[in-house]
Amino acid sequence: MKKFLTTLIALLLTSSLYAGDKTQQAKLASDMRTMLESVVNIQRAGFYNNKEGIKTAAQELIDSLDSLITTDASMYLPENKSNAGKFAKKREKMIRMYAEDLIAAIDAGDIDESLEDYNQIIKQCTSCHSRIRQRMWK
Repeated sequence: MKKFLTTLIALLLTSSLYAGDKTQQAKLASDMRTMLESVVNIQRAGFYNNKEGIKTAAQELIDSLDSLITTDASMYLPENKSNAGKFAKKREKMIRMYAEDLIAAIDAGDIDESLEDYNQIIKQCTSCHSRIRQRMWK
């Protein structure tokens, strides 16, 4: 009976740790979809010269970036990609900076600067994804 209880407790603890990792991954995946939607909405609003739409989408992008900082990438990435978490954190800072600059450029009516900021946001996203998913690009 004692062995059964010990085994049951160990199983429950293991499954709760596994579920915690999956919850973290699910939140990151959800936030990534939000980030993608925000970037698409920035572009869509730009095509229609909708300045408020651009600012709203840029703010949504900023609001969804926290998962890149709070998620421990080493828990779900392969061994050779475990340092990608540091890279993702750096990309988060850069995306945040460019998104905030994009909002400021829109407020100032500087279209050229806002286009450059949008371009830099896309570069940051692509840089991280191409590094983490390098095998998929080959």
